Amino acid sequence: MDRSSTTRRRFLLAAGAASSAALAGCNDLGDLGEGSSEEIPLGELPEVPDEGESVPVVADAVPVDIERAKLQATATRVTDLLETLPLPLGAREIPNGYVRGRLVDAADEATTYLDEARSATTRLSALQSLRYARTEARFAAEGWAFVEDGRTKAELRERHRETVEDAEAFRSAHEYRGTDPVRAVVVHAHVEANVRRVLADREPSVYEESGDLLTVAEWGEYAESARTHLEDGRYLYERFTDSLSPGAGSLEGTFDSAADSLVTDVRRRRDELPPEGTPDERDLGWELQYRLRSDAESSAKNVGDGDGAASTVVDATGALTDLLAYERVRNRAEDGERFGAETGADVREARSTALETIRAALTEAERPALARGVLADAAVQVTFADEELARIRRSVRPRRLDDPMRRYVTATVRARSVPEATRQVVAALES
Repeated sequence: MDRSSTTRRRFLLAAGAASSAALAGCNDLGDLGEGSSEEIPLGELPEVPDEGESVPVVADAVPVDIERAKLQATATRVTDLLETLPLPLGAREIPNGYVRGRLVDAADEATTYLDEARSATTRLSALQSLRYARTEARFAAEGWAFVEDGRTKAELRERHRETVEDAEAFRSAHEYRGTDPVRAVVVHAHVEANVRRVLADREPSVYEESGDLLTVAEWGEYAESARTHLEDGRYLYERFTDSLSPGAGSLEGTFDSAADSLVTDVRRRRDELPPEGTPDERDLGWELQYRLRSDAESSAKNVGDGDGAASTVVDATGALTDLLAYERVRNRAEDGERFGAETGADVREARSTALETIRAALTEAERPALARGVLADAAVQVTFADEELARIRRSVRPRRLDDPMRRYVTATVRARSVPEATRQVVAALES
């Protein structure tokens, strides 16, 4: 499933939990870095939401009026799927404890995503959470249908094939209609991303040891993911085009021209990146530069590899942001900044600066609709750093705070780079 910003957040949280555990173990062995060994009291660290309760300060959105009825219909689909299960599932229904646990966990996840949708700050993020709720609920429902009705993989494979055919037909009919090129490019890029998810993978990740029941469940999840991505993409497209005036024409030429010029500029900037230096020490400043440079090179390389000009333009916004963010950090490092925390006040300042910068960038961006997606990713970095701080239960050495500090700084430099990146993209679209 493509969880977009939410998926990325969940992946980062999971990865970060393992990373933090590893770091905690290293700290128990003593101070392995060059920094101060004096511990920072827990009470001096910033107050953050409890683990699992942090919400990004900016969430992704799309300039389309997503109706409440659409969200309610999707939520109803989730509850209908869950109601097919004889919950609570017990050993009498499914004797194998592992298999039973997988279905119960999926049903629980579906319920969690329903709750996330209710508290979402934008209707797009609500729609995304409901999409994940649908796929988890379908996993559980089809696993039980295998037991109750003899559901087969072949049946679900056929349903998925039908969705793929529908997605191919929809992609062929997709037209870049619009009047405002910035608003239109954001919407059409979202539509393309949904269709791309349907067509990108033709087989779910099913392991031989999963057994027949879980194989059917996986195919159910896979078929539902494809169908909901297609339905959501088609819905956004139809809501957007229905909102246009009858005389709205095609923006294909505008998007193609902007995409070509932006790809050229992004690749030129990538080629002009200075060579990586040999660090005297691998401190936080070095790690920030290394990671941001890697992100910049990767995003610049991938611009133009999407399924359409609209996606290329939006991807170029992120690539320009990454390139500018790396330049900012490199300049600060060359000026002698160390980036690491020595006191709790340093952490509090880094966090507040990140939050303030993200909020300001959304206001300062020439076209917030174009900036919001990149800023939502920056906000995820703050959320993840908060989650790491929430796991700290006692005084810590400064080096233990390098990872959350890196994320706060990364969020800040990316957010500060967004207005300039969006100005260039808007200029390309309007030239």
